[in-house]
Amino acid sequence: MMAEYNPRNEMAKKQYEEALLHGKYRDPKTVKAVWNSINSFESFTGHIDFKDVTTDHVKAFKASLEHEKNKAGELLSISTIRSILGNLKEFFEWLAMHPQYIKKVDGRITQYFRLSDNANRASRASREKTPPTLAELETTLKAMPYGTDIENRDRAMFAFVIITCIRDDALVSLKRKDVDANKRTVWQDPRHVRTKRRKGIMTRFLGEPMPLAEKIVMDWLKFLDDVFEIKPNEPLFPKTLLRNNPETIAFEAQGLSREHYANAGQVRDIFKVAFKAVGLPYFNPHLIRNTIVKWALKNMSQFEFTALSQNIGHEHVMTTYNPYGKLSEGEQIEAIANIRNTNSDLSSVSTEDLFLEMARRTKK
Repeated sequence: MMAEYNPRNEMAKKQYEEALLHGKYRDPKTVKAVWNSINSFESFTGHIDFKDVTTDHVKAFKASLEHEKNKAGELLSISTIRSILGNLKEFFEWLAMHPQYIKKVDGRITQYFRLSDNANRASRASREKTPPTLAELETTLKAMPYGTDIENRDRAMFAFVIITCIRDDALVSLKRKDVDANKRTVWQDPRHVRTKRRKGIMTRFLGEPMPLAEKIVMDWLKFLDDVFEIKPNEPLFPKTLLRNNPETIAFEAQGLSREHYANAGQVRDIFKVAFKAVGLPYFNPHLIRNTIVKWALKNMSQFEFTALSQNIGHEHVMTTYNPYGKLSEGEQIEAIANIRNTNSDLSSVSTEDLFLEMARRTKK
């Protein structure tokens, strides 16, 4: 019978968890995924001591992953396998440098925790996700109901994402004090706002692509201050207040509470309902960045685009260009086809006349 527990391994895993959380400041969700990867490998090997792991163990484990299924009963994707192996590679690299394991762990095994070059490329490949157009977003926003406080909140959340491109997890952790209505700015304070890598981000409302969205957000802020009498440390988008109805013996929505949502699940639900109501497929909140960036590529100068990049929270403008500015095949073909139309005033001018005009201007 194989062992189900190895105290030495547990001690090493716990120390690695501490190193990730407090040494590398990894997100707890990321650390949990790493922990699951290590546990999976450990179970496969029968919980043998980490110092006794060989390249044969690694090769056998990799082969087993090709036949392993997920909770839905489907084979693991190449990207999932790549992630598991990457987590294990990092762990054993750390282990090989650990004072209690140095010279005991075979450092060569770390190179075996990887896919082939072709499999690696395949794991990074993904089907293009088409973002919504501005027209589709505006149609959806206009169709959202606003007869109750809850409906107004939902509509304001949808609009807020459009004018700030904020991440959904950061959105639900914002407090009223983070938004300056007069300056129309948002300070994503990493001390309580769940930004990516806990980075502080100053964002100004970008209302030009859709003025309606900015108006809805400004109306929401006025409601919070004048009617809801919100306090600075209370959530910008309060969660729904649920109370038990003694007649139905069920919890029912009773307006807004003064508490934050625990996670961004509600934001995604709001988007799903809103798009479904107008017959559109679901677009996750993060795809709106693509929509706004593509608008910016057509309407902003290079200087302004750099400002937008920082407004989103990117340190380098290419971080905005590469993942969010990629054109679809249709947009690519349309843009190339319109190049001649853009310069139509010059297309009918002969080369001789162009040279004569250049010579005339040079003499001035």
